[in-house]
Amino acid sequence: MKKTFAVIVLAVLILAALPVLTLPNVKASASEARVLTSSWYIAPSPTILAAEPGDLVVVGEIQNVGSNIIQNVTLTGAAYDSNGTELGSSQGTAYVYETPPEGKAPFSIDFPPSSSISTTTQNWASQVTRVTITVLSVTDTVVPPYAGLVVPEAPYGFNNSGTYTTVGTIINNGSETVGNVWVVTTFYNSAGTVVDLNFTNYVNTPLSPLAPGHPSRWVATPADNTAQITNEITSFSYVIDSMPFSSSASGQATPTPTASGASSAFPLAAIIVVVVIVVIAVVAFMLFRKKPEAAQPTPPLPPPPPTS
Repeated sequence: MKKTFAVIVLAVLILAALPVLTLPNVKASASEARVLTSSWYIAPSPTILAAEPGDLVVVGEIQNVGSNIIQNVTLTGAAYDSNGTELGSSQGTAYVYETPPEGKAPFSIDFPPSSSISTTTQNWASQVTRVTITVLSVTDTVVPPYAGLVVPEAPYGFNNSGTYTTVGTIINNGSETVGNVWVVTTFYNSAGTVVDLNFTNYVNTPLSPLAPGHPSRWVATPADNTAQITNEITSFSYVIDSMPFSSSASGQATPTPTASGASSAFPLAAIIVVVVIVVIAVVAFMLFRKKPEAAQPTPPLPPPPPTS
């Protein structure tokens, strides 16, 4: 009877855990994002996108070619010389929080100079003739971007003393107060190739949230501007990103493209799974442990010897 009861308990626990154990994985197919265009330049000094002078910096743009909203797009790249020899490889990320179907996002990859070649800018630049970029991973999310932030008038761009500058105004046309707002800008040359990007600091924070009906202004320039990059820019695009307002969010760091929907559900699932495993182990121990042998009764005294 006890064994039957334990089996029932074990079955109920497993069935109860199935909804948690079978939660859909937020990691998606890398084929949901496609690289549209890319280019590269050599960092003359440590910059926003380059850790060291002489780094090869690749910038480009991906597009969501799937049917889901995607986040956390990571990419890997390899740089080659004219002989097809790989000179370096590295990874990078796209810079938009949520990208809806058909949406686009810029990315960058910082390639440290290979130890096998000279680290001077000229030598590095003269040897790299081809760069390949591959989407490494993508995360799906069901949370759409907040649609209340609009730009009523087209932002404009101009060459400001050798620095291409864009200026625009955002209005919160929705019903929610927004805590953090930032703008991601992609800069193109006349061929439509990405030549640089910009991800602004917050234009609004929880200390100064953007309430419904209120405007905010942004200014964006190329992250690693040089005179050559500014002179190549002929157009730009922008994406407005935001995070919901929270009075406790004032200490948040500058956002990076992460799977915000994935981390919140994991701890609860992990706790439940651990509890289920522990309980199953206890039940299994109860079922299969070797029972101690019952104490043998003391044999009766031998009968008295027969009398003559």
